[in-house]
Amino acid sequence: MSTTYHYRECGLPNIHLTNGYREVETPYGKGVSIEEIADLHMTLALALVEGKPSLTGPEARFIRRLLELTPAQLAELVGIDDQSVRHWEKLDHLPKQADHAIRLVFRDLTGKATKPLAEIVRQIGTVGVREPRVIRYHHSDSGERWQRR
Repeated sequence: MSTTYHYRECGLPNIHLTNGYREVETPYGKGVSIEEIADLHMTLALALVEGKPSLTGPEARFIRRLLELTPAQLAELVGIDDQSVRHWEKLDHLPKQADHAIRLVFRDLTGKATKPLAEIVRQIGTVGVREPRVIRYHHSDSGERWQRR
């Protein structure tokens, strides 16, 4: 079995990297350097937005931070107060309207969506709540750099 790096620093509990990282020595001790981290984060967010039936609070926070939005800025975009956004980010599963809002804001601000919006909306809530599982990502030098394994 190969060694993986449990990438907790992104704020998501179940992301493991199979490669694309290296341990480094710093003045403060051992650290980890991750190749093309912006690409990895966008790959993670796109997988969440297009592949997950129900977003969790930490996943919504990850997407909001990737978009470089404060809770107040996201709240303004979707027409609610910032306390509601802060509340969403603490939930095990977002309410359906909040889930839709996060996905729509991501699509609008990144232009990265590949699935039709109607298909994404249909998948939200179609699968029951599942326990988190380990999700592995692999770095490749050709084509798409970070890919789900």
